[in-house]
Amino acid sequence: MPNKKNFRKQIDSVGGTKRKSKRHKLHTQASVKNNMTIPAWMIPAIILVTAVAFIPTLSAGFVNLDDGDYVTNNVLIKSGSLKQLLITPVQGNYHPLTMLSLYINYTISGDHAWSYHLFNLLFHLVNCILVFRLVILLSNRNAIMAFTASLLFGIHPMHVESVAWISERKDVLYGLFFLAGLISYTKYADTGSKRQYLLTILFLILSLLSKPAAVIFPAALFCIDLLRKRTWSFKLFMEKVPFFILASALGIIVMLEQKAAGATGNETFSTSTKILFGFYAIMMYFIKMIAPFKLAVFYPFPPINQSLPIAYYLSPLFFLILAITFFYSLKRNRVVAFSILFYLANLLLVLQLLPVGSAVIAERYTYIPYLGLFFSIGWLIARSTMANGSKAYAIIFLITLFFFVLTWVQASVWHDSDTLWDQAIKTQPSNKAYSNRASLLRSEKKYELALDYFNKAIQLSVIDYESYNNRGNIYFDLKKSDLALNDYRKAISLKPDYYNAMDNMGAQFAILGQYDSALKYESQALLLNPDHKPAYSNRALIYMKLNENEKAIKDWTKYLQFDPNAADVYNIIGSCYQAMRKYKEALISTNKAISLNPDPVFYLNRAYSYYGLKDFVSAKRDAMFAKQHGIQIPGDFAKVVGMQ
Repeated sequence: MPNKKNFRKQIDSVGGTKRKSKRHKLHTQASVKNNMTIPAWMIPAIILVTAVAFIPTLSAGFVNLDDGDYVTNNVLIKSGSLKQLLITPVQGNYHPLTMLSLYINYTISGDHAWSYHLFNLLFHLVNCILVFRLVILLSNRNAIMAFTASLLFGIHPMHVESVAWISERKDVLYGLFFLAGLISYTKYADTGSKRQYLLTILFLILSLLSKPAAVIFPAALFCIDLLRKRTWSFKLFMEKVPFFILASALGIIVMLEQKAAGATGNETFSTSTKILFGFYAIMMYFIKMIAPFKLAVFYPFPPINQSLPIAYYLSPLFFLILAITFFYSLKRNRVVAFSILFYLANLLLVLQLLPVGSAVIAERYTYIPYLGLFFSIGWLIARSTMANGSKAYAIIFLITLFFFVLTWVQASVWHDSDTLWDQAIKTQPSNKAYSNRASLLRSEKKYELALDYFNKAIQLSVIDYESYNNRGNIYFDLKKSDLALNDYRKAISLKPDYYNAMDNMGAQFAILGQYDSALKYESQALLLNPDHKPAYSNRALIYMKLNENEKAIKDWTKYLQFDPNAADVYNIIGSCYQAMRKYKEALISTNKAISLNPDPVFYLNRAYSYYGLKDFVSAKRDAMFAKQHGIQIPGDFAKVVGMQ
């Protein structure tokens, strides 16, 4: 460690200076390097502590929150079509690099979650190293600041969601390139290297292709300019033009995709209320940085039929204090000014001023913004302890222990969907928490308990169309058709283009034998979303009931585009051809089914096709195979093929 006098001088120089000549700059860097040695054990310690804190995630599974769309039900990943995977948005977001990484995971472990969680953790560990390197640059090689910021970044409980949630692969991946870009830009700001400038552009592109949140990158660059006291000039702004162009281009694409996916806009709240949401988020993220308690996967908007809690009205005052601190620090201490500006700039797009989704705040949104606050914490520890390394490490140890325990506990919560939503119900009870927990209970056929949870979900939000649709599915399971239809109608009345409810309405009408109504709703569902796979199978079954087998085959064929290895569908297509007495076509489809899955039922179905083709030997052989494997052969067919 340097002596106290040199240490104070080095700490106070963190705010940067105006650009010096290259020769003088190199001299300054060399002297700083000599004054501040970086202990070799720091990065291994950060990696070890962070990895251990996240060990519970390595045995976790998938959860029923977006993991279906991204992995378990994602045909693009499972079909092996890289071209489609790289050009198709998911949930209104375009992030091909993220989808490519998930595709690699699928090739490694398929539907087993371990490799997905391992990759998330590895990316997070790399990001911890990048944070260390970035803070070393920004702080003029202050080891205490870098160690503190990187360690907090690694083990803060609010970062668990970004690492433990498989669908948030985009967070840790975009963060990697985002941080790398900040590093290269800092080097450019310090040296004027064109190579570092071009590297920064490259890293921005990679970050944008990992998660659209990277569009805020140009604002983060201005934060570094502030810290480095770069002269505000036309040239300073012009050098940002390529970054703004790239960010704007992807931003427009994503806005259009999210609008098409129905993920943007929330006209429920007034403009003034939305502004309060922004102030509230700024305050709550700051508070949870210090005291990360009562965490949950979902933080609901306040009920629309109640007054806003007092915290929302206090939040503008908090923002005012933050703003005053920022302006006060501009001349006295740019470290604090930089930290506040970096925090606010990187939160700008997620403050729900233009609401996206149904959560007022989300833990994953802190992944990059907290870096600004961690930078100040590192600076405070370094300055308050001066050259007393023992005192500094004692403070860091206590903070680390506190956050380590909370992170281990929170990482364990992500073990499965049950533990995830049970915690949300306990800490942040909401419509979504109860609804998602109820869906799990339905999958376990605990219908009455599931109904109870759905009822609570609807009580918390009477305008949530998904809860009505899902409760309707419970009534469908319980064969309470009138109640099911009422809930589906309610869901559609709340969201007229809700194709899921229309599909379910069609299925319920089909069960009741009201095929005209069933076809109407299934066709409407497919008109709204031509990629809604379940509607094709439902409509195909209705066509089969109406003996319109050609139309049924057409829908089944479309279904196979989404699930090309569905052996049972090939078998059903074979049955449709049999009903039309097209036995050769039936044989082709059934052979395909058997090649995918040698189910004895398929052999019996093929026996019928052979019989239709008057190939009685083959018909008897297949029927015998089916019988030997436990399939009951109809007496009349057994007789005509010579089995009796």
